[in-house]
Amino acid sequence: MIGKNGCLVTPGKSIRERTMQPITEDEMTTNYTLLQGIHSCRSKATNIERGFKEMAKQEILELKPIEVKNAQVFIVGDSDLILNKVNARYEREVRDVDLGKKTVKEVPNMWEDILTSVKWNIPFPVKDTYRDMNEDTYRYMLENGKPCISSYGLWKSIGDAVVRNEIDTYATKIKNAVNIIAADNSIPIDFSEAYVDSKVMPLKKSGHTIAKLNRFVGWKCNFTIRYTESVYSLNQIISFINLAGFGLGIGSGRSSGYGRYHVESVVQK
Repeated sequence: MIGKNGCLVTPGKSIRERTMQPITEDEMTTNYTLLQGIHSCRSKATNIERGFKEMAKQEILELKPIEVKNAQVFIVGDSDLILNKVNARYEREVRDVDLGKKTVKEVPNMWEDILTSVKWNIPFPVKDTYRDMNEDTYRYMLENGKPCISSYGLWKSIGDAVVRNEIDTYATKIKNAVNIIAADNSIPIDFSEAYVDSKVMPLKKSGHTIAKLNRFVGWKCNFTIRYTESVYSLNQIISFINLAGFGLGIGSGRSSGYGRYHVESVVQK
């Protein structure tokens, strides 16, 4: 026990009987370390107690599951549909440039350009699209396969319709509330007639070229949407799809009025 003047006091005796002994430097260091440890433990205990009190004050948040619903939407074309994505020949040329290969201009295979500018729901029946595609390949694909529209393009147009019709400033809410379920980002269409149109198209640098465009008449399709009604109801979502079909459309040539459509029916799942 430490007494006055830094002396060690022997406990168990009266003050007069206690023998006053000077404390050594090592003993002072040990005692100081012990006092620091006691102070640290008291501080930690105080902090823990304070933490438990703060936790008791906090509200317990209940995480509710998101109610996700499904619906099948049937749309019918109001104008012809033109599908004209990047074809296989152009993809080869871009890939060769990217790899630093010497670009060799090929004599175009018209049927390769026509067929590969459309996304189909079945694979082509030929191995080499440049050498093997012909009119028979085109007929085979029309009879056995179905051309497809982009589910991403359709989903994006719904958000654009919300903004353009001044329903909301941004498309964030509707895009977060609706997803279109489609394998490989593709929605197959049915059609009554198919045509290959020749159109003069300007080149980027100079001159013009003759483009072959796939045009489908009497087209329709259906797709599944997954949605939540936390912001918009199903009726509102279908209204937005109709606005997109009326004002924006799908596919190529939309600025010329192609690819317009409307919702024919909806089946909730």
